This record gives sequence, C-alpha cells and structure tokens, in this order.
Amino acid sequence: MISLISFCDMPWWCVFLSWLLPFLLGLLLGWALWARFKRMFDKLDSEYREYKLKCSRTEEELKKCHEKNNEYSSDIAILKGRIRECEKELELNAGKSNTGKDILTAAGFAAGKTSEKTEMAGIAADKFAALKEDNLQVVEGIGPKMKEFLNKNGIKTWSDLASSDVKDIQALLDKEGNKYRIIDPQTWPTQAALARDGKWDKLIEMQKKLSGGKKGQAKHLTDSKVEKLLIKMGVLKRWKNDDLKAVEGIGTKIEGLLHSAGIKTWKKLANTPVNKIQDILDKAGKRYALADPGTWPKQAKLAAEGKWSELEEYQDYLKGGREK
Repeated sequence: MISLISFCDMPWWCVFLSWLLPFLLGLLLGWALWARFKRMFDKLDSEYREYKLKCSRTEEELKKCHEKNNEYSSDIAILKGRIRECEKELELNAGKSNTGKDILTAAGFAAGKTSEKTEMAGIAADKFAALKEDNLQVVEGIGPKMKEFLNKNGIKTWSDLASSDVKDIQALLDKEGNKYRIIDPQTWPTQAALARDGKWDKLIEMQKKLSGGKKGQAKHLTDSKVEKLLIKMGVLKRWKNDDLKAVEGIGTKIEGLLHSAGIKTWKKLANTPVNKIQDILDKAGKRYALADPGTWPKQAKLAAEGKWSELEEYQDYLKGGREK
C-alpha cells in the first residue's frame, strides 16, 4: 500500500529545507559555471590585449621602417647623382687633351651656357634625382588621390601627362561628377613636360606663381611643389629666416647662447669675430669645449646672402662645423 506524504503534516522547517536545498544546489552550480566562463573570458581578454599591444608595436616599427626607407631612397638618389657628377668630371679630365673649346663645352660654358647647378635655381642638379618619372605629384594641383585617379586612367608618367590634351583630362574629371569640379588641369601638361625635360628651374619658377595648379591664383610667391617634395623627402633642408641652426656645428643650446649674447641673425653672426664667439662658448662652461666656431661666420655669410647651394657644398667638406 502506497503511503503519500503531505506537506501539511510535516513540520515547517522540513518544508523549508525541502525548498532551500535545491535552491542552494542550483546556486552553487550556477556559480561554478559562471566562474569557469569568467576565467575563459579573462584569458581571451588578456590574449586580445596582448595581441593589440603587439599590433601597435608592429605598426610603429613599420612606420619607422617606412621613414628609414624614404631616407635611404633619398640618400641613394643623391649618391647616384654624385656618381654621375664624378663620371662627368672624369670624362672632363680625360678630355684635357682636346681643344680649349671642347673642354669649355664639356664643362657647360659653351655659347653662354651656365653650369647645371646655376641653372637649377640654386638647387644642385643631383637633388632632382630623387624625383622619379612616375611621381606625378611634382605637378602643382596633383595629390595622392589624383595621382591614383590618373594612374587608373592610363596616365602614369610625366611623359604620359605631358602628351595628354587638357580637354581629355577635363573630360575624365567631369565623368566623376562634382567630385573633382574644383580641379583645374590647365597647367598640368606644361608642368609635366618641364619635369620630363629636366627643366626644374623653369618648373619651380612657374609653380611659385600657381595656387593649386591654377594660373593667377597665387597672391604672392610661395614654395613650389617640387621644393616641398624635396624638403619632405629630406633631400633639401629648409630653414626659417635667421635660424642659426642652419650653420653646421650650432644646435639648439648654442643658438640660445648666441641669442643671449645678442647674435640673433645670420648677418650678425657673419660679422662677429671668431674669438668673440669662442669667448661666449668658454663662459658657458666646459660642456661647449668641443664646439669649434672657426667656420660659423663664413657659413652665416653664405646663408645671409642666400647662397644655399654654395653653403651646402661647403658643409659637405665640414665635420661638426670644422674644416676637415
């Protein structure tokens, strides 16, 4: 005979326990599951943070590699230019047995022709070797996105752009709707032709009078696109007016010393005797004992007169501001 248990006949605490025990068991099981998944989550979160940190470091290293690559590419371009100059010099020396006229022609003086460095508006010819045929961004008015757009439409080199008709380029831009409505390609083929032919002085002169590649838009002369690219690539140095750090051997701290002594311009430094500059350094303490101001007035004079090509050539022969 089956006997039935009635909760009504049981003491209250038995009834309470009969409900409490399953609740506690369920709570314990839930806590165990939560703790397990919490550990899994913490582990995955830790791995995620670790990978994110590694990714960030890798991106920084990659950025540094790109910067180094640009520096080395510029250096290589400069070295190639110097190698070509050396080869020309060797050819010139080898031709000393020729007539005087031939020698003058090889040196670039025939028929009133000036040397390459004079033709290049004060920028040494080898500097332009860093600019390659496919770098359409030398053209004022063309940026990275426009370069990519032109490449997609078969215009990949200076020669391609120089031989393109302005109307055809405008038609390509018009197909994009209002996206490029403010772009004016009128001067692009002319600029590209000057770059293709190596007429950098004329291109620089032209670009100084342009604004966004448009004629008559520049209110005053500005840096040309070519100059900006060379500065960005590290091929050219750019100094603010009367920045004494343009003089090799002068850093930020020495510049501060000179400013305190009233020497704040290139002209003032050029006219300051070397022994006076040395006195300023000696009074500043032993930390400046290695500084040699022997060439500083000469360098400052070249900077004050705007003879940047001559200053650069002179600085190539210096080491820490001293003549080798």
